[in-house]
Amino acid sequence: MISVIIPVKKLTDFLIGENLPAMDRQKYRHFEVIVLPNDGSPQDKKLLVKYSWLKIIPTDKITRPAEKRDIGAKKARGDILAFIDDDAYPAPNWLSNAVKIFDKDNPAAVCGPGILPPNATFWEKVFDEVLKTFIGSGGYSYRFVQKTKRLVDDYPSMNFLIKKSLFTELGGFNNDYWPGEDSKLCRDLVYKKKQTIIYDPSVTVYHHRRDQLISFLKQHANYGFHRGAFFAHGDENSRRFSYLVPTFFVLYLFISIFYLLFPTSIFNLPPSIFYSPLIIYFLFIFYLFLHAFIDTRNFIISLTTPFVLFLTHVVYGIMFVKGAFTGLIKKDKIYG
Repeated sequence: MISVIIPVKKLTDFLIGENLPAMDRQKYRHFEVIVLPNDGSPQDKKLLVKYSWLKIIPTDKITRPAEKRDIGAKKARGDILAFIDDDAYPAPNWLSNAVKIFDKDNPAAVCGPGILPPNATFWEKVFDEVLKTFIGSGGYSYRFVQKTKRLVDDYPSMNFLIKKSLFTELGGFNNDYWPGEDSKLCRDLVYKKKQTIIYDPSVTVYHHRRDQLISFLKQHANYGFHRGAFFAHGDENSRRFSYLVPTFFVLYLFISIFYLLFPTSIFNLPPSIFYSPLIIYFLFIFYLFLHAFIDTRNFIISLTTPFVLFLTHVVYGIMFVKGAFTGLIKKDKIYG
């Protein structure tokens, strides 16, 4: 059996209107779904009657997704735990394809892309254009579009399946990080337990993006902060050059402003050389504009996408530095 675990603050329209109906269309039928809201709701009884495989377990004062998932894992009857977000819903063969990979390749965990749903809003489409290019995702675009099968050492829990025995052996997520709890789990699984995580494009879910610019930027500020902290902690799957690039970019912008104000200062470089990285960045921006236009045939989306990319790089780069300093000081608790 597979136990699908979904942590939520409350039952959402995405969960009720998309996720649960999609679970009911799964070709693989030997599963249960455990939803963990903060509190019970008047809708619970109706949903439990409609879906025989559903469990709703309120967690009261426990609100962190990682802690909720650990509770769900303890209540789970399956030998495989499948984590998915409430604003995502699976393709009909999500579980059946994952089971085939577990049976054939015997990995510790299986994951797959969270692609954009057909009913996405304007802002979701903009953010998707940023995320599914190497410029916006730093080489991790396979998390947002279907790419070739591969081994990975880090993956978000929006679409992540793991053997319950190994999850329990690791102590579950066993942390209150959010986001980033999944990165810590993957790090322990791959580098401590020497296990494998297989990414396969056939294990697909449809995952909504943020629907407002501010919430998207806050999300990536959080990503930058936690990645910086984990980099400082020495986590192997966080020590990648690609994670440092936005910070180098921000540093370069500050230096460029100083150079513009004081062109005869210590740099002693001709403008054609000093500003060449900025020219390269603008070429990437133009590429993103063209890519977005070809992909969406929408001029407004393609014009907005480069602007969002720039802001994403800036907030991520700044928050990475803050996270790194925090991680150097605090090895366990990075909040407060």
